[in-house]
Amino acid sequence: MEHFFSLLNIGIRRRSKDFFILFYNIVFPAVIIMLLGYLTSKSYGTSFTSYHYYTIVMIPFCELMGVTSIAYAAQDERIHHTAYRYMAAPITRTELVLSKFFSCAIMLSICDIVVLAIAKLMFHIPFNGKVTFIILLFISETVIVTGIGLFLGLACKNFAAIQNFLNLPITIFGFLGGAFFPIGSTNSFISFIIDLSPLTWVNRGIVACIYENNTHILIITSIVFMLVGSIITMLAVKFFKREAFI
Repeated sequence: MEHFFSLLNIGIRRRSKDFFILFYNIVFPAVIIMLLGYLTSKSYGTSFTSYHYYTIVMIPFCELMGVTSIAYAAQDERIHHTAYRYMAAPITRTELVLSKFFSCAIMLSICDIVVLAIAKLMFHIPFNGKVTFIILLFISETVIVTGIGLFLGLACKNFAAIQNFLNLPITIFGFLGGAFFPIGSTNSFISFIIDLSPLTWVNRGIVACIYENNTHILIITSIVFMLVGSIITMLAVKFFKREAFI
């Protein structure tokens, strides 16, 4: 891992200037929270407001949308026309993939924390001393989102075809997870469909943690995300070929 930290430094500098990552993970969720919170302000109470609800559901949803941005970030060498340098440089594919993974995961996590801090200051969300658990959950979601994004961008030969269909499952997961409005059902089949969305468990975990003092769902969800994200990242390392940059 001799060249890992040099590659990580380059990756963080690139991600800190990446318009799509910064806009869709800081500006976009902040604006949507304020807009939807205002439009539905009369539909919620005073202890749990519409701004509280959309802060909880919109940050994880926007983070999931980051899969596409991460997939494009994985193709930096093609975009910046530096592919041949990386092919000739004495760096391993593990160093290359992991440096991309950590640089993207770090920036996404920072974006989430910034939005969470803005929401705390503006809407006075009562974290009740559980903010560390919530940040842990966001970081774990970042791990799986970054892993999927890197796998699509580096290991999939037909990413150009896949990217046209990415928005559909993301939107479906968002809808089932209640990103646009609360959703639930007493029908067992519909409840099963709703539970298929990872955002359902993210949002349930946050609500249970803050308002019920129950961190069980949040911790289990975080562990699952970490494990799955790590496995997908290892698969990206295994199937990555430098020739994909050309």
